[in-house]
Order: sequence, then structure tokens, then C-alpha cells
Amino acid sequence: MSFYTKRRLAFASQDLQQSVQMLRELVAAQSGTTIWGIWHGVFGMPSNELMLVTAHDGHKDSLALPENIRVLAAYQLKATARPTDKTPLSQAGIYVFRDFVLDGKDIEEVVVLSSTAWQTFEVGENYAARPMGLFAPQTPSANCVMHLLTWYPDFTSWQNSRESGPEALQRFAARRALTHSTNAVATRLDLT
Repeated sequence: MSFYTKRRLAFASQDLQQSVQMLRELVAAQSGTTIWGIWHGVFGMPSNELMLVTAHDGHKDSLALPENIRVLAAYQLKATARPTDKTPLSQAGIYVFRDFVLDGKDIEEVVVLSSTAWQTFEVGENYAARPMGLFAPQTPSANCVMHLLTWYPDFTSWQNSRESGPEALQRFAARRALTHSTNAVATRLDLT
């Protein structure tokens, strides 16, 4: 099983290039921890924030961040249907983080609905899309959050994917019926 930590980080400045480099150096110094990705916000995230997802061998990474970095949210996660390995992401495009608030008892059903829907969702005729990761909390509770990350080459593909095939739409509707709320943030992967 693969373990991940998703952090939403805030910095004092909007100039995040040095912050990205510092994060890369901090994680590189950690044994058994790698960066799965660092993302800058496009919509739904302030310009002085980054999303950092690390992959690690144990349940938690031991990443110690300096005091000038505020951790706005941190989630200890396990991979479900995807990703199947810890290879860092490297494809340019739009990455949409979607968080689902749901009852922990419904996690497995959400995984099945999602992975079954992806079989037709990923083969759209007028768009490209690829769910990169679907994560569950390591210790689910009655009211918990699942995390989905989907890649699109651009916003046109994202928009066109809203009209994916009927099989996918039916399963996505069933998944939505299991959730209390969702939140989405559009980002770009830092490729430096």
C-alpha cells in the first residue's frame, strides 16, 4: 500500500520559486519520502499558496517545515485505485483537486464507482482527461474527506469532460449522492 501526505501551504510572498526549491531540498533530505507533485493555484487558491503531495514508505512522512511556512491543511492518505506507484507526476496541463466529504463507510463504494466510471470517462472523443489519484484517509471516520486529482491538458478538455458518456455520468451521479459536499481547485504542476 502506498501512503501520501497532502499539504496546502501558505507563504509570506507570492514569489514562490524559492519556496518550491526549498521544498524540493527539504524533501530530498528525507529518507523514504519523495515529492509526488507541487502545484500552484489557477482558480480557487490564493497566489501565495502551494499544494504539496509527498509519497512515503510509512504512514507518515517526517517532513519538518520551517516556521515561515504555514500549513493550512494536512491530510495523511492512502492510495486507492490510483496511483499504482509513487512515480512523481510530470505532465503539463491543468490538475483539478476535488475533495469529497462523505461517510467513511462509503469509501469503498466511491472507489468502485470512480474506477468503473473512468473506463469510459478517459476515452472522450472531444476531450482528454486522466484521474491521477484517488486517496482515502488512512484512518477513516464517520465524516471524512476523500481526495481526487484529475489531469486535463487544458480548460477546454475540462469543460468538455462535463459531458462525458452516459455510463460515466451515471456513476459520477451515484458517487455524488454518497457525498455531503465537494470542493474543487484548479492548479498547475510545478515543472521546475
